[in-house]
Amino acid sequence: MLVDLFKHMRFAPIESYQYIGFGSVAFIDFRLVHKALGIKELVSIEATSDPDEQTRFRHNIPYAGLNLHFGKSNAVLPTLDLSRRSLIWLDYDDSLDRSMANDLATVGRRAQSGTFVAVTFAAAFPVAEADREKALRKLKEHFPDFIAEDAKANQFDGAKFAEFGRSTLGALLQRSVSNADAGEEDTSKKRSVRQICFFKYRDGVPMVTVGWIVVAQAESQVFDACHFDSLPFVRTQSEAFRITIPLVTPMEVREMERRMPDLANAQDLNWIPQKERSEFGSVYRYLPYFGAVDSHI
Repeated sequence: MLVDLFKHMRFAPIESYQYIGFGSVAFIDFRLVHKALGIKELVSIEATSDPDEQTRFRHNIPYAGLNLHFGKSNAVLPTLDLSRRSLIWLDYDDSLDRSMANDLATVGRRAQSGTFVAVTFAAAFPVAEADREKALRKLKEHFPDFIAEDAKANQFDGAKFAEFGRSTLGALLQRSVSNADAGEEDTSKKRSVRQICFFKYRDGVPMVTVGWIVVAQAESQVFDACHFDSLPFVRTQSEAFRITIPLVTPMEVREMERRMPDLANAQDLNWIPQKERSEFGSVYRYLPYFGAVDSHI
């Protein structure tokens, strides 16, 4: 989905961008970005100081042009060249934390107009009472400007925690951009932050990915020309796009693909549950390919 989004960007040829992310040892997103978009400048930040782990990372680098930076993101991001347009995905595994906002601020201060930046975080507020109080104290400590002193843990149950993360990180990113541009006399160069995606999905635990594009006032019309609203998964407000993998068989996948893009009117497929057909229709272009293999001994 993000690759489809990147293909719509009109600020500059997409192959001229650099991609910055947390590749992990498989570098899956880096492979996809390079092959689908032709981006050659690739930067992966890996938070490990273990020599054996670093050796493994180096042996798994898929392309010679991929630059590995070992260290925590808060130490590496300030050293990177953000004077060029970038695609930046800060794909954390952890729950919402002030360090994520600090990383976004580091990016926001220097991001060029046309830069995409996204953050991923775990969005499950604890259930156990002791853990809930500890998590609440952490949020109050890390985000004092956004949480009242008398806030209660139940204010972050369910979807409320994800929404708090979306709105708070977006506001802090905008604040960093605005503060950095405060002394800019040319108003056409002043930047703003536009939310472009808000995904919810599960990866063991509930996860959230929010993405924004930094846009200078002079390039507002360029942003409009990207026509992001034509993409079905684009979300600019508090309503999230839920990524749900349908529970279907390989044969059902083949039958539904044959009816695309008019699957909703395929009455002969009523034997496949409506819920699964609907979920398949919304994400089928982005699902991995599955094939049935018969083995004979």
